[in-house]
Amino acid sequence: MSGKRLSYRDTFFLWLPLALSWTMMSIASPVANAGIARLPDPEVNLAAHGLTMSIAVLVESPIIMILSTSVSLVRSRQSYLLLRRFVTHLSIVLTIIGACVYFTPLYDVLFRRLMGVPVEVAEAARPAMRVLLLWPAAIGWRRLYQGILIRRGQSKLVSFGTVFRLAALTLTVAAGVALRLSPGAVVGGLAMAVSVVVEMLVIAWWTRPVVRNEVLPVAQDPDSVQPLDYAGLLRFYLPLAGTDAMRVLSRPITTTGIARAPQATLSLATWPVAYGLSWLLSASIMALQEVVVARMGDEESRRHLRTFSVAAGLGMTALLGLSVATPTAGWYYRELLGVPPDVEALALSNLAYMLPLPLLIAGRSFLRGVLISRRETGLVQQGMFINLLSLVLLLVIGARWGVLQGVTVAVLATMLAELVEIVALWLLSRRQAEPQAEPEASPVLQ
Repeated sequence: MSGKRLSYRDTFFLWLPLALSWTMMSIASPVANAGIARLPDPEVNLAAHGLTMSIAVLVESPIIMILSTSVSLVRSRQSYLLLRRFVTHLSIVLTIIGACVYFTPLYDVLFRRLMGVPVEVAEAARPAMRVLLLWPAAIGWRRLYQGILIRRGQSKLVSFGTVFRLAALTLTVAAGVALRLSPGAVVGGLAMAVSVVVEMLVIAWWTRPVVRNEVLPVAQDPDSVQPLDYAGLLRFYLPLAGTDAMRVLSRPITTTGIARAPQATLSLATWPVAYGLSWLLSASIMALQEVVVARMGDEESRRHLRTFSVAAGLGMTALLGLSVATPTAGWYYRELLGVPPDVEALALSNLAYMLPLPLLIAGRSFLRGVLISRRETGLVQQGMFINLLSLVLLLVIGARWGVLQGVTVAVLATMLAELVEIVALWLLSRRQAEPQAEPEASPVLQ
């Protein structure tokens, strides 16, 4: 990497707005659930909202990695127009898939016959899913423009965009509660849809001058031997899409493992509670992947980013440990979430096992960022496959052993699978292959 050496101050202020954005996104679902709980028939509609969002996340998963792709590839007019065309095509495909599921008899086949969802929950979720038909397209365009901003050192705009998103979601939920709109699942789905569209429009508007002044004037990436074509883009992107699809798949796999272990009912109720708090304090670490992609260059920058990633992971691990060592976690479960005493006790006892989660996510994010910056996305997919395979094996062993409670099996399996992926990615990243195109220096560092 040419230009001035990376400083920890610059890296911190690139990461901080993205970290805040991830943290704010992590509280969107609790805000929606709080509103649904105050509307008629809350139990059915909370269940329907949970089903709706799990399907929405599954349908959107092929487009999630547009963010890392944009950070890595958009350096010129040619690559920008190519990725914009790709986002258009992918958005159309995912919208058609959603329409086929939400508006045809396929809905009943999938959710009532195959999944066995109770009739009242399935019927409440149907209109909520229809409201989210354009959810993947809005997310794809938002992440395209967010990547352009991150690449050029303007991550604070990404954070401001998330503020708009959270405000739009809160206002929509509040309006639904004030007007006593029903069903609550539709209110929750509408709030999610409106918030993402608002954020996408804001980010797109803020990115216009950046695209006009810094992207379009550069005809082609000067570091590339030949311009990136559609086939090359697919080779880069498809492994990333597969990686996120496996991440989404790990959720029902974990739930299935819990259901087959001792004390399944109590464990199924405890798992989202225990994991939710640890994720709330770990979400900010996910932003490290884009920081690494944006700033990776020579070996010196690699050491700098590795040190920063470890420090960030240790900091959030310490914060999670503080919540366990003090009454904070118990207060959060008892007063804010209002969970039953048995769920609270089991969640607190298992939260201690999840202390390494922020550090593990930091290591994984750093190593994935290194491989993405080298355009070795197939290795990222291999790492996630190893994670998923390890998770399945550990869940099966834990369930068959029959000694640990289901939630404990899930916690330990998740932690060990993350560790296995880190080791695999580290071994893969040790390869000395040269990147196809070395990232150019960020304007803020020149």
